[in-house]
Amino acid sequence: MSAPTVSPPRDTGRHAPLAGLRRAWGWWWRLSWPALRLQWGRQLAALLTIALGLALAGAVHWINASALAQFESAARQSSAQADVELGATAGAAPLSDRFFAELAAREDIAAIAPRLDASIRLQGRDGQWQRVRLIGLDLFQIGAFHPQWLPRMDGADLGRALREPALLVSDAAWTRLGLDAPAALRVDLPGEPAPLPVVGRVPDRQQALVIMDIAWAQQLLHRPGQLDAILLRMATGHAVPAAWPPGVSAHAPEDQARQQADDARRLTRAYRLNLGVLSLMALFVGAFMVFAVHSLSVAQRLPQLALLGVLGMSAGQRLALLVSEALALGLAGAVLGLGLAIGLAELGLQALGGDLGSGLTGLSGGRPALRLSTASIVGLLALGPLVSLGAAALPLARLRRLPVAQVLKGLGSGGDTGRWWWIGPALLLAALPLAAMRPVLGLPLGAYAAMVALLLGALGSVPFVLRAITGLLRGWAARRALPLLAVERARDQAGEAGRLIAGVLVALALAVAMLVMVASFRQSLDQWLSDMLPADLYLRQTARDSAQQGQPMPPGLAASAARLPGIDRVAAQRTRDIGFTVRGMTGSTTLLARPLDHRLPLQGEAVALPDGVQPVYINEAMRDELRLAPGDRFTLRLEGRQLPVAVKAIWRDYSRQTGAVLMERRDWERLSGDAAITELALWLRPGADPVAAQQALREASGAPDSLEIASAGELRRFSLAIFDRSFAITYWLQAVGLGLGLFGVAASLSAQLLARRREFGLLLHLGLTRAMLRRLVLAESLLQAVAGALMGLVVGLAISAVLVFRLNPQSFHWSMDWSVPVGRVAALLAASLVATGLTAAWASARALRAGRGEALRAVREDW
Repeated sequence: MSAPTVSPPRDTGRHAPLAGLRRAWGWWWRLSWPALRLQWGRQLAALLTIALGLALAGAVHWINASALAQFESAARQSSAQADVELGATAGAAPLSDRFFAELAAREDIAAIAPRLDASIRLQGRDGQWQRVRLIGLDLFQIGAFHPQWLPRMDGADLGRALREPALLVSDAAWTRLGLDAPAALRVDLPGEPAPLPVVGRVPDRQQALVIMDIAWAQQLLHRPGQLDAILLRMATGHAVPAAWPPGVSAHAPEDQARQQADDARRLTRAYRLNLGVLSLMALFVGAFMVFAVHSLSVAQRLPQLALLGVLGMSAGQRLALLVSEALALGLAGAVLGLGLAIGLAELGLQALGGDLGSGLTGLSGGRPALRLSTASIVGLLALGPLVSLGAAALPLARLRRLPVAQVLKGLGSGGDTGRWWWIGPALLLAALPLAAMRPVLGLPLGAYAAMVALLLGALGSVPFVLRAITGLLRGWAARRALPLLAVERARDQAGEAGRLIAGVLVALALAVAMLVMVASFRQSLDQWLSDMLPADLYLRQTARDSAQQGQPMPPGLAASAARLPGIDRVAAQRTRDIGFTVRGMTGSTTLLARPLDHRLPLQGEAVALPDGVQPVYINEAMRDELRLAPGDRFTLRLEGRQLPVAVKAIWRDYSRQTGAVLMERRDWERLSGDAAITELALWLRPGADPVAAQQALREASGAPDSLEIASAGELRRFSLAIFDRSFAITYWLQAVGLGLGLFGVAASLSAQLLARRREFGLLLHLGLTRAMLRRLVLAESLLQAVAGALMGLVVGLAISAVLVFRLNPQSFHWSMDWSVPVGRVAALLAASLVATGLTAAWASARALRAGRGEALRAVREDW
């Protein structure tokens, strides 16, 4: 007698596709929905996991994109309507009023306007100092060259701005300063000038800036006769000259704005990429929990699926049914994740502003508006089903070879994966050449691929570790029935171990890697601060130039500071931009000239240079960008002069991601004649009061609010506090990942116990108690957990080495010393083992509480 089938009648004609959809929906509603409804708790947890992972990834992407779009918009807003913008090249003298007058006398130039840029602090209505951009312009030419900054006519008094130092305040600065009506604002500049009146508002909501007439700006900033840029509009019929005097660079304003945006994108690329990958790691760990939910769902429904096969449903139709369930779960999670991502992005932009929370772009002003693109929305919606389908791939693949009769008898689904034993070790070995790859287009793609290979290789290698552990325990368990059964069962089912503890292994490996990397970075940063801050106090002006470098201090301040009581020694320092030439390539970098009579944080050994060669130290960013090594020679360019130097050593520099040159200040002053001072380092006499010394320094300057003074201890605590806040999110991600991994253990173990219910029934029939069965399952789970923990520890340490020695140097040009916090790693390992054991005990107790009738049914069905 043949079994009836459930094959639906065939539909022909033009309505066949619609009929096929109705038939598929009918199958889904009758077969899938009841099963999913019974598992609503686990399905909801999987849906939330996908949604939260996508929300974090989407929010990070949109915050980054919105911030960069804001910066690009601000750069375009600042660009002038001119044919060409002239500026001084790196290391050259600033443009001068004399050069401006020469250009104004030329017949081929129709209009000309000067500009001066600086960064100053103004005191807001609440008494707090706020940093804003100061722009000095020819107010008569503002409408011709900067119409976007034409002040509003209601209440604007341009005549007063020409007669005396007065400010035009942008809308963004108005909001930042908390103004509700025009007022006089205090400025923290040397000489303690009188409060500056606000005489108008500028319609710019993106940048916190103030504008004043350039003559008053030169006087206020103590830069008489100096200009940062000259804007030109050529006369009709005249082209922009191709050649300009040495030390003068020429750019179209729109090209200048585009270059600024490109620089910001390049500077923040590594930060954005690493933050995006970190957010995707949460989704990666969550995918293993989704895998566990799919595995348990399939395991619970194996008899139903086998019966449907007997009744005539093909393997392809059963597979399509479960694929549709996985796609529906992923799409629902993606839709929910999209809404959460938009909300998180809005919240993040309100909290972080336009600098990505890192201060890397230097953008100040209003909060960026959220920018959503159709491509990013579609990509996010597509990522949910892809994650769900990828997590379900392995459980669904086993359905194609489902042994129907064996499943209906309760003997499991079979499946031999032994032929794929080599994949895990092969992936572990592949991580070595991947980690050794050079960056691709400036991105550490090889390092990321190596970490993924290590994680997947660890999952595939767990059976080898488990067999090694059980092999060691065989002799001890040989004369003990229950331990022997646990050891042999764990050894026989070693292939299932990777799937059982996948989530915990991945979460543990990433937690160990981040723990070691953060500890290594923090220890290296602490040591670097100790090396680079040998003095007791550090002093600089609050005012900055257009390159955000400190303005030179008033002459005589260093000598006045040395005469103060409690001051033992004063060391002057100079920081400025300078040009260089390396193998025919030209560019600009930062010069730090300071006394080098203290220990330097060198990367590698210093080399001996020939007599007569000026030694300098370069940071790792300059070494990587220009392919320089100790002993190599190049040239510094300063105001038309060439200063030949040679690299003595590479110096570790955590304060910047761009190139920098460090040299002895006496040598710099001798070679360049530049005696200006931008920072002071001060050593106190024994027993001197640091607070009293700081107050005396402020009084000696004549403008107390124009100085920034901090002790080495304060700078160290401030830097480490910023570091700890920056990496605080990693601890939350570790906890979330471990929680998701434990949920995956519970779901995967439940699936395995369901497949073994007939086996447990038989063991009960043979005399084992339920307590003995629980101990058996717990022992097996702990053996698998130990194997996973050992593999997670080893792979976590390997990933931390990739982070420390490859990814961070390639991304940020920061090397560090590898340091393993043994105590914290051991505590993390123990906590994961205890948590896994408790989870396994709970899952086994829940799964083994069925009635004793299961034993009789097992024996009767087997016979």
